[in-house]
Amino acid sequence: MRIGGTLEQSLSQGYRLDLQGVLKEGWQQTRRTGFGLALAIAGVMAIWILLSNTLLTPYVSKEGDMDMALVLSLLITVVMSPMTSSLDMLGLQQSVGVRARPNQVFDFFRHFLRLGSLSLLGSLITSLFGPLFELVGLPVVLAFIPSALVGMGLVFTVPLVLERGLSPAQAILVSLKLFARGWSSIVLLHGVMMVLFVLAVIPMGLGLIWVAPLYFNCKGILYRDLCGVAVEVTEVGEQNTPQGPDHFNA
Repeated sequence: MRIGGTLEQSLSQGYRLDLQGVLKEGWQQTRRTGFGLALAIAGVMAIWILLSNTLLTPYVSKEGDMDMALVLSLLITVVMSPMTSSLDMLGLQQSVGVRARPNQVFDFFRHFLRLGSLSLLGSLITSLFGPLFELVGLPVVLAFIPSALVGMGLVFTVPLVLERGLSPAQAILVSLKLFARGWSSIVLLHGVMMVLFVLAVIPMGLGLIWVAPLYFNCKGILYRDLCGVAVEVTEVGEQNTPQGPDHFNA
């Protein structure tokens, strides 16, 4: 069965988010089941930092090797895409009442080709504005604005690929269309989360233990409310109790 909203209705009629409700539910989930997701986030970031320090540091420290550093950075992004994408799916999983487990970050490597392609396309799209602004003579620093907006517009791409089964190109187009139907609410949500991240960093970064899982929980709730989530229903014992799956069989 499908829980939550309807993608077709969100695309055709638009939407207005209850940001207070999204944040409140996200915080309740984080307090209740945030530890597993926090460990998953910490594990993914540790692997990312390890790869970056091992592969990128020798090239970043040398002049003239920035092109190689850029290529390696993009390669790391693609290689890490199944693990970074898993965080979106764990947040989505918790939005339908299934507790996230840290070891689930390795569950999505079987989708490496699709997730790697999605990560590559997303990185290329968001990085186009810098060279474009430079080409037309505009300050390159202003390219951050459209890049950030497009980045927010890609917020639905991972679950659209894994939960809906869309191709990476289709997921990007649908996500951008969905963003365009209610962009102000999504921008405001990201603005609130940015403020929370800044505040979380102040006490030696300890606040990230709660704010990082909160972000992915809110993303999961956002997708559930706008697109709906398909879950399996099984009978447990003699009570016919509906339970979600332990993980997404995308």
